[in-house]
Amino acid sequence: MSDKFENTQSRYKDFSADEEQRLTRSYLRKVDWRFLPICCAIYCTAIWDRNNIGNAKAAGMEAIIGLHGEQFSWIISAFFFTYIFCEIPSNIMLKRFGAKIWLPFIAVAWSVLCACMAAGKSYASLVVIRILLGIFEAGLVPGFIFFTSFWYTKRQLGPRISLFFSAGTFAGIWTGPLAAALQKIDTGLHGYQYIFIIEAVITVALAVI
Repeated sequence: MSDKFENTQSRYKDFSADEEQRLTRSYLRKVDWRFLPICCAIYCTAIWDRNNIGNAKAAGMEAIIGLHGEQFSWIISAFFFTYIFCEIPSNIMLKRFGAKIWLPFIAVAWSVLCACMAAGKSYASLVVIRILLGIFEAGLVPGFIFFTSFWYTKRQLGPRISLFFSAGTFAGIWTGPLAAALQKIDTGLHGYQYIFIIEAVITVALAVI
Protein backbone atom coordinates (compact mmCIF):
# COMPACT_ATOMS: atom_id res chain seq x y z
CA MET A 1 0.00 0.00 0.00
CA SER A 2 2.99 2.29 0.49
CA ASP A 3 3.46 2.44 -3.31
CA LYS A 4 -0.19 3.35 -3.78
CA PHE A 5 0.15 6.01 -1.12
CA GLU A 6 3.16 7.48 -2.90
CA ASN A 7 1.26 7.40 -6.22
CA THR A 8 -1.61 9.25 -4.56
CA GLN A 9 0.81 11.90 -3.39
CA SER A 10 2.18 12.31 -6.92
CA ARG A 11 -1.32 12.91 -8.31
CA TYR A 12 -1.65 15.82 -5.95
CA LYS A 13 1.78 17.26 -6.58
CA ASP A 14 0.22 20.65 -7.38
CA PHE A 15 -1.08 20.87 -3.83
CA SER A 16 0.77 22.95 -1.30
CA ALA A 17 2.72 21.31 1.50
CA ASP A 18 0.04 22.26 4.00
CA GLU A 19 -2.69 20.72 1.85
CA GLU A 20 -0.71 17.50 1.45
CA GLN A 21 -0.21 17.28 5.21
CA ARG A 22 -3.91 17.87 5.77
CA LEU A 23 -4.84 15.11 3.31
CA THR A 24 -2.32 12.75 4.88
CA ARG A 25 -3.65 13.39 8.39
CA SER A 26 -7.22 12.90 7.17
CA TYR A 27 -6.29 9.62 5.48
CA LEU A 28 -4.45 8.29 8.54
CA ARG A 29 -7.25 9.31 10.88
CA LYS A 30 -9.86 7.45 8.84
CA VAL A 31 -7.75 4.30 8.51
CA ASP A 32 -6.78 4.37 12.19
CA TRP A 33 -10.37 4.62 13.40
CA ARG A 34 -11.56 1.95 11.01
CA PHE A 35 -8.98 -0.76 11.72
CA LEU A 36 -7.00 -0.17 14.91
CA PRO A 37 -9.75 -0.31 17.58
CA ILE A 38 -11.21 -3.62 16.42
CA CYS A 39 -7.78 -5.18 15.78
CA CYS A 40 -6.56 -4.16 19.23
CA ALA A 41 -9.75 -5.49 20.81
CA ILE A 42 -9.37 -8.82 19.01
CA TYR A 43 -5.76 -9.04 20.19
CA CYS A 44 -6.94 -8.45 23.75
CA THR A 45 -9.36 -11.35 23.51
CA ALA A 46 -6.66 -13.51 21.90
CA ILE A 47 -4.50 -12.95 24.98
CA TRP A 48 -7.48 -13.86 27.17
CA ASP A 49 -8.24 -17.01 25.21
CA ARG A 50 -4.59 -18.04 25.20
CA ASN A 51 -3.93 -17.50 28.89
CA ASN A 52 -7.27 -18.22 30.50
CA ILE A 53 -6.19 -21.79 31.17
CA GLY A 54 -4.05 -20.48 34.02
CA ASN A 55 -7.09 -18.78 35.53
CA ALA A 56 -9.07 -21.97 34.98
CA LYS A 57 -6.47 -23.87 36.99
CA ALA A 58 -6.83 -21.38 39.82
CA ALA A 59 -10.60 -21.98 39.63
CA GLY A 60 -10.12 -25.71 40.23
CA MET A 61 -9.93 -27.14 36.71
CA GLU A 62 -6.93 -29.38 37.40
CA ALA A 63 -8.50 -31.07 40.40
CA ILE A 64 -11.96 -31.39 38.83
CA ILE A 65 -10.69 -33.10 35.67
CA GLY A 66 -8.17 -35.18 37.60
CA LEU A 67 -4.92 -34.04 36.02
CA HIS A 68 -1.71 -35.01 37.77
CA GLY A 69 2.03 -34.64 37.51
CA GLU A 70 3.19 -32.55 34.58
CA GLN A 71 0.02 -33.01 32.55
CA PHE A 72 -1.22 -29.47 33.07
CA SER A 73 2.15 -28.06 31.99
CA TRP A 74 2.02 -30.09 28.79
CA ILE A 75 -1.49 -28.85 28.09
CA ILE A 76 -0.21 -25.28 28.30
CA SER A 77 2.85 -26.04 26.15
CA ALA A 78 0.82 -27.83 23.46
CA PHE A 79 -0.46 -24.46 22.27
CA PHE A 80 3.01 -23.33 21.21
CA PHE A 81 3.84 -26.49 19.25
CA THR A 82 1.65 -25.29 16.40
CA TYR A 83 1.66 -21.56 17.15
CA ILE A 84 5.35 -21.30 16.24
CA PHE A 85 5.08 -23.07 12.89
CA CYS A 86 1.72 -21.86 11.59
CA GLU A 87 2.36 -18.11 11.30
CA ILE A 88 3.71 -18.18 7.74
CA PRO A 89 1.11 -20.68 6.42
CA SER A 90 -1.60 -18.48 7.94
CA ASN A 91 -0.32 -15.42 6.08
CA ILE A 92 -0.34 -17.42 2.86
CA MET A 93 -4.01 -18.17 3.48
CA LEU A 94 -4.64 -14.51 4.33
CA LYS A 95 -3.14 -13.48 1.00
CA ARG A 96 -5.34 -15.99 -0.80
CA PHE A 97 -8.67 -15.29 0.91
CA GLY A 98 -8.17 -11.69 2.00
CA ALA A 99 -8.07 -10.18 5.47
CA LYS A 100 -11.82 -9.50 5.45
CA ILE A 101 -12.49 -13.25 5.41
CA TRP A 102 -9.41 -14.84 6.93
CA LEU A 103 -8.90 -12.77 10.10
CA PRO A 104 -12.53 -13.03 11.30
CA PHE A 105 -12.49 -16.73 10.41
CA ILE A 106 -9.47 -17.56 12.56
CA ALA A 107 -10.86 -15.43 15.40
CA VAL A 108 -14.15 -17.35 15.37
CA ALA A 109 -12.26 -20.66 15.05
CA TRP A 110 -10.02 -20.09 18.05
CA SER A 111 -12.91 -18.78 20.14
CA VAL A 112 -14.94 -21.92 19.39
CA LEU A 113 -11.93 -23.99 20.44
CA CYS A 114 -11.63 -21.90 23.59
CA ALA A 115 -15.25 -22.73 24.41
CA CYS A 116 -14.47 -26.39 23.73
CA MET A 117 -11.94 -26.24 26.57
CA ALA A 118 -14.93 -26.03 28.89
CA ALA A 119 -16.10 -29.40 27.56
CA GLY A 120 -12.71 -31.10 27.81
CA LYS A 121 -12.84 -33.98 30.26
CA SER A 122 -9.44 -35.61 29.82
CA TYR A 123 -5.77 -34.82 29.39
CA ALA A 124 -5.75 -35.99 25.76
CA SER A 125 -8.75 -33.93 24.70
CA LEU A 126 -7.33 -30.77 26.26
CA VAL A 127 -3.97 -31.26 24.54
CA VAL A 128 -5.69 -31.67 21.17
CA ILE A 129 -7.78 -28.53 21.69
CA ARG A 130 -4.73 -26.49 22.68
CA ILE A 131 -2.83 -27.71 19.60
CA LEU A 132 -5.70 -26.63 17.36
CA LEU A 133 -5.95 -23.34 19.25
CA GLY A 134 -2.32 -22.62 18.42
CA ILE A 135 -2.95 -23.22 14.72
CA PHE A 136 -5.60 -20.53 14.48
CA GLU A 137 -4.20 -17.97 16.92
CA ALA A 138 -0.86 -18.09 15.10
CA GLY A 139 -2.31 -16.06 12.25
CA LEU A 140 -3.43 -12.98 14.15
CA VAL A 141 -0.19 -11.07 14.82
CA PRO A 142 1.56 -11.71 11.48
CA GLY A 143 -1.77 -11.20 9.74
CA PHE A 144 -2.23 -7.80 11.36
CA ILE A 145 1.30 -6.71 10.45
CA PHE A 146 0.94 -7.95 6.88
CA PHE A 147 -2.48 -6.38 6.43
CA THR A 148 -1.59 -2.98 7.85
CA SER A 149 1.56 -2.80 5.72
CA PHE A 150 -0.77 -2.18 2.77
CA TRP A 151 -2.23 0.89 4.43
CA TYR A 152 0.74 2.61 6.05
CA THR A 153 4.27 3.58 5.10
CA LYS A 154 7.14 2.05 7.08
CA ARG A 155 7.43 5.15 9.25
CA GLN A 156 3.70 5.19 9.96
CA LEU A 157 3.51 1.46 10.63
CA GLY A 158 5.79 1.39 13.68
CA PRO A 159 3.56 3.36 16.08
CA ARG A 160 0.51 1.33 15.01
CA ILE A 161 2.25 -1.97 15.70
CA SER A 162 3.37 -0.65 19.09
CA LEU A 163 -0.21 0.31 19.90
CA PHE A 164 -1.38 -3.13 18.81
CA PHE A 165 1.03 -4.93 21.13
CA SER A 166 0.25 -2.57 23.99
CA ALA A 167 -3.31 -3.92 23.80
CA GLY A 168 -1.89 -7.25 24.98
CA THR A 169 -0.53 -5.58 28.09
CA PHE A 170 -3.91 -3.97 28.67
CA ALA A 171 -5.53 -7.39 28.33
CA GLY A 172 -3.22 -8.75 31.01
CA ILE A 173 -4.53 -6.15 33.44
CA TRP A 174 -8.11 -7.33 33.10
CA THR A 175 -7.78 -11.07 32.54
CA GLY A 176 -7.42 -11.88 36.25
CA PRO A 177 -10.31 -9.76 37.58
CA LEU A 178 -12.54 -10.90 34.71
CA ALA A 179 -11.81 -14.56 35.37
CA ALA A 180 -12.39 -14.06 39.08
CA ALA A 181 -15.82 -12.61 38.36
CA LEU A 182 -16.77 -15.32 35.84
CA GLN A 183 -15.83 -18.23 38.08
CA LYS A 184 -18.32 -17.02 40.67
CA ILE A 185 -21.24 -17.73 38.33
CA ASP A 186 -23.21 -20.62 39.79
CA THR A 187 -25.82 -21.93 37.37
CA GLY A 188 -24.92 -25.58 36.85
CA LEU A 189 -21.41 -25.55 35.39
CA HIS A 190 -18.08 -25.33 37.14
CA GLY A 191 -16.64 -21.85 37.54
CA TYR A 192 -13.65 -22.53 35.24
CA GLN A 193 -16.02 -23.53 32.44
CA TYR A 194 -17.64 -20.10 32.46
CA ILE A 195 -14.20 -18.54 32.02
CA PHE A 196 -13.73 -20.39 28.74
CA ILE A 197 -17.28 -19.99 27.46
CA ILE A 198 -17.93 -16.31 28.15
CA GLU A 199 -14.50 -15.13 27.01
CA ALA A 200 -15.04 -17.13 23.80
CA VAL A 201 -18.41 -15.43 23.25
CA ILE A 202 -16.76 -12.02 23.56
CA THR A 203 -14.23 -12.96 20.87
CA VAL A 204 -16.95 -14.19 18.51
CA ALA A 205 -18.88 -10.94 18.93
CA LEU A 206 -15.83 -8.86 18.05
CA ALA A 207 -14.95 -11.10 15.09
CA VAL A 208 -18.44 -10.67 13.63
CA ILE A 209 -18.11 -6.91 13.91
